[in-house]
Parts: sequence; C-alpha cells; structure tokens
Amino acid sequence: MVVIAPSNPKSWISGMRFPRFGHHSGDRPVPLHPLRHREDSGGINPRHMGILAFEAGRTMSRLVSLHRALSDGEVARVRSVMRSQGVAYLNSTDQGALLRLACAEMVDDLDAAAAAVARLAGRCRIGVWPHRFDHFYADLKEGVADVFRFGLGSQTKDVEKKVKKMDKYVASTSALYAAMEDLADMEAREQRFSGRWKQSQVDGFDELHKHVIQQRERVRQLRNESLWGRDLDRVAELMARSVVSIFVRVCSVYGTFVADLPRAVPGRHGRVELVSRHHSRLHPQHQNAHGGAYSSGPLERPPPANGGGLLVRNSGPVLRFPAKDSAAGTEVKPWKEKALKNAPNTLGALGLELLYAKVVALVEKLATSSSKAVPGETREELYWMLPAGLRGAVSGKLRGHARMDDDGGQPEELAGGWKEAVEEILAWLAPMAHDTVRWHAERSFEQRQLDPAPRVLVLQTLAFSDKEKAEAAIVELLVAFSCVCRYRHGVEDDRRE
Repeated sequence: MVVIAPSNPKSWISGMRFPRFGHHSGDRPVPLHPLRHREDSGGINPRHMGILAFEAGRTMSRLVSLHRALSDGEVARVRSVMRSQGVAYLNSTDQGALLRLACAEMVDDLDAAAAAVARLAGRCRIGVWPHRFDHFYADLKEGVADVFRFGLGSQTKDVEKKVKKMDKYVASTSALYAAMEDLADMEAREQRFSGRWKQSQVDGFDELHKHVIQQRERVRQLRNESLWGRDLDRVAELMARSVVSIFVRVCSVYGTFVADLPRAVPGRHGRVELVSRHHSRLHPQHQNAHGGAYSSGPLERPPPANGGGLLVRNSGPVLRFPAKDSAAGTEVKPWKEKALKNAPNTLGALGLELLYAKVVALVEKLATSSSKAVPGETREELYWMLPAGLRGAVSGKLRGHARMDDDGGQPEELAGGWKEAVEEILAWLAPMAHDTVRWHAERSFEQRQLDPAPRVLVLQTLAFSDKEKAEAAIVELLVAFSCVCRYRHGVEDDRRE
C-alpha cells in the first residue's frame, strides 16, 4: 500500500471545511456565537485588559479602601476605637503599639496590592513605567526611590482624582462581573431548552432568547465602560501611582510611631518626599531643620563600616540584602511581621478568636430578643460551643451563684440584677465580637468582593486579646445570662400559679 501525504499537513487541514461547527458564508466560516465573533475578530486591541480586568478591579478596590482608611476622619475614628473599653482592657493600653499594629496591617494590605500591580506591570511594554514595578516598590519602602522622576508624590488634588477614577472602574467592573454571571445562566438555560425540545414547542423560549440578546448587549456596553476595554499600560500606571501615593500617606500618618518607615518631609510643588532613615542616620549633616534630607545633586554615599544589611554604591541601584543579627547570625524579622505576630497568650495565637466572637454574638442575639423565654435546646447548643475548660468554669460558677441566690431574694429582682450585668458586659465586648466576625468575613476567599469601603482593623478584634482576660469576661457573661434565664423562668412560673 502506498500512502500519499501532503507536503504541508497544516495547509491540508486548514483547507478542510467543518460545517457542523458553524454556518458558512462563502469561504469564511461564521461562528454560531455572535458575541464571541465580535470580540475575537472585531479588531479588539491586544493591549486591552480583557479578563485581567477582574483581578485589577479587586486590586483597585483594595487601594481605594486603603486610601479611605487613611483619611483624617477614619484615622480619628481608629484612635477613638483604641481608647474604647474593650480594646484597652483586652488588647493593650499602649497607643503606640496599637498604632504600629494598624500600620503593619495597612502596609501588609498595600504589599499585596503592590504585588498584584507588579504582576500586571510585567505585561507592560519594556521600558515603559511601571515595568519592573516590584523593584521600584522595594526602593520606595526603603526611601530611596526617585519618585520625582515620574512626577509621583502626594498632592491631594491628584490623589483624589485617581481615587475617583478607580472607584468608577471598580463599580463598572463589578457590574460587568454580575452581568456576565447572569448571561452565563441565561445561555445555559437556553442551551438546555434548545437541546431537549424543538424551539417552537418550548413555552417562553422566544422570550428567553430575547433576554439573552439584551443581556449580551449589556455585557458589551459594560466591557467598553469598565476595565475590560482599557489599555493595560495605562491601568497599570494608574494603579502604580496610587500605590506610591498611599505609601506616602502611610508614612505621613504613622511615621512617628514606626521608625522603620521612610521619613515623610515636604518636597517640591506641594508634594511629599520620602527620605530613608538609614540615610538620615548615616549622614546627619544632610538633614534640614525639619529632619529631612536634601541635595541639589547626586549624593556620594560611602558604605557603612559594618555593612548594616546594606550594600550602597555611589551610582546605580541600591542592592539590599537581608539584615543579619551579628550575635546570632540569623535574619532579623521585618518590623511588619513582628507587629502582626500574635503573642502566645492571645486568642489569635490559639485560633479561638472567631469561636468566642460567635459565642458573644449569639448571647447578644438571645439577650436582646423580643421573646423572653430562651429554649433549653438553644442554651445547650451555646454551652457545647465552648471548649471543655470554659464549660467547666461556667458550670462551677453557676453552682456557686445558685447556692448564694437561693438563700434570699425574689426571682424578679435577681433576674433584673443579672440582666444589668449582661448588658454591661455586652456594651464593650459585643462590638469587638462583631468586628472579629466581620474581619474574618472580609478576608475570606468567598467574600473578596469589589467593596472599596474601609475594612475592620485587626486591633479592633479579639485576635490580639489576652486569653485569660477574654475567657474570664466570657464566663461572667454566660453565667449572668444563664441566671437571667433561670430567674426569668421562675418569675413566669410564679405568674402562672
């Protein structure tokens, strides 16, 4: 047998026609899906965002949230929360430590956003800023980035303009995501109908097909309005500039309490300049009256005698190596990781903060319920939510209070007294419990929606709460609530008699 093979197999295959995959108009196949045809062959610019719009939208949402969290009003609110009874009693009364914790969490969020921007910037044209943004951001955090070279900095008018634009993109991209989900559901229903019955025999098929066409048009419009149809280089630049502005604002707000942040000093044209604190320590002769460094030209920077974790050249990039502990020879942990690490005696270190928060929230719900009688099954469920040690503490205290209360006092008076105790504890413990639940919800994978509102800070939660103090407060709350239920039940029994 002789097999004749074409000299160019690809040309032979491309010359074949597959009519079942679409209808033909002459030599040009027409796809069945008109929307995809318009997208794929309608001259769409390959430099547009496309499917990357959704990751960029989430990053923009995080940047807008950080910007709002750094406003004067929000910073004042956080300072007020730090002085609240619950945070001061369970977490810390050290305002400086709490501010360092707040700063560390914001920088951690900004680092994640900057990493996403760097991934997007890697797709930018070579030589166009912010290509290699990861290197620029590392220099920025050290205070050695040349922000004026790109016209960067922190002018209120420019920052607000960028935030307003990003907020608009977040809203339109969120609407696009919802519209595409609805379109996918509609097309799936249409496909099921057309596959099982003849179209003319299906009730409502024509109406469904009409809605599908309308939804496709809405998706097309939203793609033009949202990040989907925007130029990748410009989107990356907008986000990179916002990262720089937010970091400068972080340094301005928290620099007094975090010595590892670059120093924010007034610069040219109303902008803020970042100065490396390493540079300030090495060269105090270059500091001005405001504590900042200035120079009319390049600085000749001799390397420090012991290296100090830095290798500095007179020209070219600054190469940074991890700082070492000279005594132990180990890497020194960055300040951010130190601040965010839970102490061993905190609820967060033991993974108990969310469980205890749910217990407190459930007690509050039952205590404020319009129904006076709390079913025994609900109380049993609440009891078995607790760890064994806490259950034992609650049982022991209940037995002691039962013996004391049985010696005298009317049930109605006892119920009223215990009710006041429940309300007093919930007044300062319940807000922390709700913030703990919200903090976890905001950071869970399922809840990562495009929401640019300021997020709950970890200092507001039970994560850094002292375990012994928190458990003592929860035991007192549960004992008081159990006594309310017990004596309220006694009052109702007396009334029935």
